[in-house]
Amino acid sequence: MQRIRFVEDNDRKVIVIPSTKNWFFIIFFFPFLLVWLAVELFIPVLIIINLKAILSFGAWIVGWTGIGLLITKIWIWEAFGKTVLYLKEDELIIKKRFDLISSTKYFKLIGITDLSILNKDIETTRYFTRPNYLFSSKTKSIIFNYGFLKVNVVDWINQEEAELIIDVLNKSIASFKSR
Repeated sequence: MQRIRFVEDNDRKVIVIPSTKNWFFIIFFFPFLLVWLAVELFIPVLIIINLKAILSFGAWIVGWTGIGLLITKIWIWEAFGKTVLYLKEDELIIKKRFDLISSTKYFKLIGITDLSILNKDIETTRYFTRPNYLFSSKTKSIIFNYGFLKVNVVDWINQEEAELIIDVLNKSIASFKSR
């Protein structure tokens, strides 16, 4: 169970939650990424050799580059990604390591309300109902309200991990509010 690491200094607590590691995606998309990279490296040679080729394949090159960058971002997150929660004396900082798009988020502990576990076992939308529990028990998310925002702290963890993280967050918030 000790997938999640807790580190406590005298002035802060750190919670490190690794990504869920979709091994099917990590293993089978690695060859695609190698082919994508080879083609991306070949495109400048194509441009140098024949300018007309770039004009006729322009849309394809833009699409190929965009899809490759998206899959690269997802692959890096799946292979190396971590959500890190820093609890300082009056602040919660959420940082996603190896996520190339997301930025660090800062929240004052005093503004955090309704800290809870969101169950994603069954996802229902206007168009479909999909069970998410078929291949994994990691269908929980931790959410809270911050003013008018609903914030996802971490996604795709199991119930035991979610309760452990909620407990640490609740203790930190209660400790700050009691001062």
